[in-house]
Amino acid sequence: MKCILVIAGSDSSGGAGIQADIKSAYKLKYHAMTVISALTAQNSLTVADIMPIPEEFISKQLHVVLEDILPDAVKIGMLFSTGAIKVVSDVLLKKKLSPVVLDPLVKASTGAMLLKQESILLIKTRLFPLVDVIIPNTYEAEFLSGIEIKNLQDVEKAALALHKTGVKQVIITGFCSEDKIVDVGYDGNDFFYVEDKRLLSAPHSHGSGCVYSTSLAIFLAEGYSLQHAASLAHEFTMNAIRKGYPLGKGSGPVCP
Repeated sequence: MKCILVIAGSDSSGGAGIQADIKSAYKLKYHAMTVISALTAQNSLTVADIMPIPEEFISKQLHVVLEDILPDAVKIGMLFSTGAIKVVSDVLLKKKLSPVVLDPLVKASTGAMLLKQESILLIKTRLFPLVDVIIPNTYEAEFLSGIEIKNLQDVEKAALALHKTGVKQVIITGFCSEDKIVDVGYDGNDFFYVEDKRLLSAPHSHGSGCVYSTSLAIFLAEGYSLQHAASLAHEFTMNAIRKGYPLGKGSGPVCP
């Protein structure tokens, strides 16, 4: 059976993080191996606290898994601490793992910061050049590129700015334009766009970014081009949002 290695945080409410990654991989017939980088105490309304896993134990998880099983794909989500970034970067330098998709989580949908301030520069300089593609949403692209995004041209500028940091390929997801939602990709040479109608009556979207990043990594592992994989991951995620269900008082989880 094919497998994906997921390096990410745990969501105690079960809506996002490792929990959403496992559900997505299972639906796409991949076995999910998991390396937990942080524990969160959260629900549908808030992230109350975050406990980073010691870097020594993140390293132990990674090395024990990889000395036995070579993954067909890698998805990296929440890392939070500088120690986690260093450990993951070191492993990517030593191991030939591909494709590697990085979801550079900066802030949760409820507003909590998921990346320490001192980790921001490190993730850009040390981790970005080692992955195959990064997939920030519009807010994260603004935050990481320093470019305010108001239109599609700004999205393209942000993608180019991120590419100049050493990233091979970039997909900026979730730009909303009137009645459309657009993902903008840059493969190092050309831009491409994945467009869809905005879901105006889909209130449950918790975990959508995790579903997208995991499915993208799997579709790339299946041999699809970046543009084709992005289109498939977009469709998979939009269907998960459409099937989202109420749980708690806030935005409920998507259902991949």
